[in-house]
Amino acid sequence: MWTSTRPTAETLDRADPLADLRIRYDLPPGVIHLDGSSGGPLPRTTPARLRRFVEHRWEQHTERPRGESDWRGEARLAAAALAPLIGAAPSEITVAETTSINLFKALLAAARLRPDRPVLAVGKDCFPADCWLAQSAAEFIGGRLHLFHSRDELDLLPWDEVAVVAASHTDERFGGVRDAAALTAEIHGHGSLVLWELSGSAGALDVDLHSWDADFAIGCGHRYLGGGAGAPSYCFVADRHRDAFSTGTCGTGGVLHPLADGLAGSGSSFSVAELCAGLSILDGVSPRALAAKAAGLVDFFLERLGDFCSDAQIEVATSSEELSRSAQITLRHDRAQRIADGLFDRDVLVDYAEPDLLRLSFAPSWLRYVDIWEATEQLHTTLHEIA
Repeated sequence: MWTSTRPTAETLDRADPLADLRIRYDLPPGVIHLDGSSGGPLPRTTPARLRRFVEHRWEQHTERPRGESDWRGEARLAAAALAPLIGAAPSEITVAETTSINLFKALLAAARLRPDRPVLAVGKDCFPADCWLAQSAAEFIGGRLHLFHSRDELDLLPWDEVAVVAASHTDERFGGVRDAAALTAEIHGHGSLVLWELSGSAGALDVDLHSWDADFAIGCGHRYLGGGAGAPSYCFVADRHRDAFSTGTCGTGGVLHPLADGLAGSGSSFSVAELCAGLSILDGVSPRALAAKAAGLVDFFLERLGDFCSDAQIEVATSSEELSRSAQITLRHDRAQRIADGLFDRDVLVDYAEPDLLRLSFAPSWLRYVDIWEATEQLHTTLHEIA
């Protein structure tokens, strides 16, 4: 029987140590953001930050140019704010470009560190554009690309030929999270490098690139980081690899090390400034606290989903891999498109993936437990409407 647990949700919100983060977003009344693709709600400080940035920028243009460019200055501020959220040092992070372009550059950099290994192995749960650029990177080095679907397929790689393995920390389609530390150690044991894609985890999960011993990482600036649509991506390269590039022992074929000046093309100063505003909300918040809140939201949603009538015919979709739960839940229903449209009409925003999947992202910084309660109410109503 469908039962109300709103008082439970209100109690959880009162005990939430991250509850104050929500007020730093400009949240439209009644709208619940469970969509990961939009970048979430607008940080309240973004308009003022952009205004100050524009004014300062034009004031600088009346004087003799000096120092670094506007976008590089903002990018360095963004890197400093991002570093604690992914367990890295600011000097190891470059903020610019898109995730696909950063994947291309990082694959090339990794290949130059392993010049006797011609294979680039990339997980198939990355975006389609990433696969094309990964193929271009393999062709650029005169090597070949090996795409894999799951953890089991890693055992089939020709390890003595693999320069780098690029994998997503989270399963983008189904929402599971991989044991990054264990996989990194295993891949290093074969003499290969590791590149992690963090778009589905940074800002919502416990990410620690240093403790994982990661070599490279990339990720988007929106989703859980508050950069908004069009936010720049970022690229991490472990500091231990810096000397291999700077001393010339590793030729780059015209592609600079991701930490070197000049690697990234001139970025949009405004989009980087927006990312800085979003990251400022998470200043001082530990990745472990964000992960705990996300896990609580997901557990609460699943508990509510378990109360649905058996004729609702909706299920939690999972992959063939045995993965732990991340900050995303994927639901399967043969009328998923209609459900997404119905939820949109009720101000609950989710992502639809063809042909029958709904992806829900549980951002710990702006979602309340009451929001999850309300979202499940609307989901339940929508399901019975289309039955």
